Order: sequence, then C-alpha cells, then structure tokens
Amino acid sequence: MRQLIAFALILCLAGCKKDKIDPHQAILGKWDEFYLGNGEYRPPIKNPSAYWHFLPDSVLLEYEYATKKTWHKKYWIDTLLHIGIPRGDGYLLRFDYECRFEADTLRLYWVNASPQFSVSKWKRIH
Repeated sequence: MRQLIAFALILCLAGCKKDKIDPHQAILGKWDEFYLGNGEYRPPIKNPSAYWHFLPDSVLLEYEYATKKTWHKKYWIDTLLHIGIPRGDGYLLRFDYECRFEADTLRLYWVNASPQFSVSKWKRIH
C-alpha cells in the first residue's frame, strides 16, 4: 500500500511541474502599459502614452502615440531584463528589471534603483 501511495505522490508531483517560460521568446512583440505603481491597487492606465516593441535582434522600439515618434533602444536578458538608451555622447543609460510573464501580461519590477513607482504591468497588443 505504501508503494502505491508513494507512486501516486510522485506521479502527481511530476504532473504538476510548470513549463519553464523562455523570456527571450516570451518578450517578443508589442506591449502596452496598463499599470504603474508599487503593487497596491491603482486604477488602470486608460490611455498609454507609448508602446514597446521588442524585436528578436535585441532592439526595442518605443513608439509615442502623441508625437508619433519612434525611439530606438537596446535590450538584453540574463537573469534580468536590461534596457539601454544610447545617449549622444556614446554612454548607454541602463535600466534593470526583474520580469515575470503571466499569459499575455508582462510584470516589470525595477531593480538597482529607487523610483517613485517600482512596478509596471504591460499587456500584449497585436
């Protein structure tokens, strides 16, 4: 009987394994920001000011709706998502985020900084 219970427990635990999400693939596409805060409840952002478009070649395009301008940035992922904005003097201004994916939602937690709002949530757009 113990062997049967142990086998059932092992089978259940093996079946409950979550699939590992590859952030390099999951981040690709266009994203609209719908939340900015510190994790507490805040009304959603009704009219985002821009969208982010992550391309496979480590290019991030930020398109501003109001000005219809596109900004070119760089991104790379190791244990964190890093977004780099090139300045005119050649310096790369870098922002670091911990990222989590849940269905078509991207959560970014700002690290290595002390911003007013440290959490943003983004929904995938097509």
